[in-house]
Amino acid sequence: MLAHAQTLYGGEQDITQYAITQGSYTDAESGSFGTHAGGGAVDLSVLRRGTYTILWDEIPSLLHALRVAGFAAWLREPDELYDGSPIHIHAIAIGDAELSPAAQEQLTGEAGYFRGYSGLPVSEGESPTPDRYGGPILCGWMITLGYRDLR
Repeated sequence: MLAHAQTLYGGEQDITQYAITQGSYTDAESGSFGTHAGGGAVDLSVLRRGTYTILWDEIPSLLHALRVAGFAAWLREPDELYDGSPIHIHAIAIGDAELSPAAQEQLTGEAGYFRGYSGLPVSEGESPTPDRYGGPILCGWMITLGYRDLR
């Protein structure tokens, strides 16, 4: 899926290699809320390789390519998850059979991708954060798997 997204994107960031900052099957980062504990989760750097330059102009096309390739993908701004959390793209592979419960919640839960939200957990009495980059992209194969637009 990442290779397909890389082809669709065509930009300078290599999302199949050096841009990967966290993969799946790990719960080492508490700020990830357990989303990486199973399969299908990946975090991608949006910094130019070897620098601290944020590739702002690349982010919309990279998010779009990931979504067309079958990921729920969001930009996580600096400090958005916790003080000092880095800017990055967080993506969940839709349809991955080994998603953690937290990752599945990011797809279809109260604050999930298919509801038009950011996938971030919601505290009691608060509203979900809207997806800053538009609603979900829904492909035929996703519908076959039982996903739908939940907005």
